[in-house]
Amino acid sequence: MSDKRSTTDQPASEDIAKASSDPMATKNGVQLPERVSELRRKLGHKAKQEPKFRFYALYDRIYRPDVLAAAWWLVSKNNGAAGVDGVTCQDIIDGPGAGPYCESLREELRTKRYKPQPVKRVYIPKSDGRMRPLGIPTVAAYCTSCNKL
Repeated sequence: MSDKRSTTDQPASEDIAKASSDPMATKNGVQLPERVSELRRKLGHKAKQEPKFRFYALYDRIYRPDVLAAAWWLVSKNNGAAGVDGVTCQDIIDGPGAGPYCESLREELRTKRYKPQPVKRVYIPKSDGRMRPLGIPTVAAYCTSCNKL
């Protein structure tokens, strides 16, 4: 009989628990919440155990409030340039605030109304004088990207 629960709903195995005695992981200087750290550990463990496994049901994990909050802190710590919408993290902090912004983004994701905007293309100089293309996503796109956490 196989276990029908999703990978992230299953209890962590002993080796995962031993590998991380500190429940709070840090990424890019931001301390992640315990549940987000646990989600990352479980997904990483599953990916290493079964390299050919495909994670088809992760969408509902993206709009969890703790995941979006952790993503917001990672994005705001970076303090990057504005995307095509011209909105920076500071604009969000000065405007609606991070909490209401993340909640509205969460609702758009939950109801599947979120549509990412195009990535802003800029060119930065390389050491040899040529120009390198660089894509700058919007704050919302960066918060929802799976590779952020």
